[in-house]
Amino acid sequence: MEIFDGQMCVFGGKSVSTSVNIDDFLLDYRCVDVTKTVEQAQPKWKLQNSASQFAMPPLAQHTTVYDRVNHVIVPFGGQSPNGFSKAINLAVYCSMFQAWGASNVLDRDIRRYVHTSVLQDKTGDMIIFGGASDPTTADGQDLNAGNGERWFDVNRLVLDDARHNAYNTSSNATLGSILKDDGQGTPDVIRGVIHHSSVLLNDTLMVVLGGDVYVNESAVMQPFDLLHIYNVDTMKWHTQECTGDIPPLRCAFSASQHERHIYMFGGVNVNDWSTFFNDLYELDTLTWTWRKMPTPNAPSPRYAHQMKTLGKYLIVTHGFIYYEDGTNGGDEDIYFYDLQKETFVTRYSPSGISKRELDTEWRVQRTGATDAVSAVCLLLVVLVALIA
Repeated sequence: MEIFDGQMCVFGGKSVSTSVNIDDFLLDYRCVDVTKTVEQAQPKWKLQNSASQFAMPPLAQHTTVYDRVNHVIVPFGGQSPNGFSKAINLAVYCSMFQAWGASNVLDRDIRRYVHTSVLQDKTGDMIIFGGASDPTTADGQDLNAGNGERWFDVNRLVLDDARHNAYNTSSNATLGSILKDDGQGTPDVIRGVIHHSSVLLNDTLMVVLGGDVYVNESAVMQPFDLLHIYNVDTMKWHTQECTGDIPPLRCAFSASQHERHIYMFGGVNVNDWSTFFNDLYELDTLTWTWRKMPTPNAPSPRYAHQMKTLGKYLIVTHGFIYYEDGTNGGDEDIYFYDLQKETFVTRYSPSGISKRELDTEWRVQRTGATDAVSAVCLLLVVLVALIA
């Protein structure tokens, strides 16, 4: 889920099925206009069409990052349908032209899912950590991906070589380079972690939350009273003890940052896959203290959902859900947690949310003339791609 150009958009995913048949994949991306009031129930999702000949690739349990400098959304990894072969180049979505296209970045890193990726703004690097490869991620090009293999190292994918090399003056990386960080190795206790979340503080410190590792054929969930933090610049790990209301062990939750706080919602206990959560925790990164938040009107317990911060709101949507009648499923409602009132509310209002947060500060007033110019620019982009 990404927020750009005044829209909150969800890309791909699957239905509640755990299989990887093409019919289980949602081959669309849908958006809600967050420059206007949005209701929790039956929000006005709008299915989007690509303004180019390219379509969104079928993916689930992938990650995305949004590079505001270049106005591109980059999906990485994920499960693919049976018989699907990935393209040679990464597919990207250009928010300025509202079109999918093949980038100049080769899809060279190991295909994986249940990993995390974050964007370092100053370098334009996608920082990829953890995850697993199995037959659902096989693409026929990387037979060493294995069955059930997990990945240990921190990798960075260079999405903007000019920014990367300007910040790393000794580097001469090219667009699409996969750089394995050669600093301190990943701590043993989180090597091969999956179902975790990562949040990048101050564009430097990647905080790894929760997840599970595989030990003696069992999933061992990671505690929340001792967090592992990776300095993206120095390539070194350190641990941070936490106090307060320590959250119960869980995986496949969502995490998002607001100012100095990290928020965590939902999740599941992977030892039984039947203990679902719908609680909300706040982590103060100055004191490293957890606080269990009040959650009046909370949505049903869920995991594998998505959450973003926008203004004073935490926005939660989709996921695999446990209902009070004991059934499982999904919904398309959007849930808004008001951080000032500390409650879930039934209506979102854009009042007080900045253009930067809405990603509309670059938007040009649309007229017939600007539409014509945009059309010409898009045509030139397509022609250049065809010639190349």
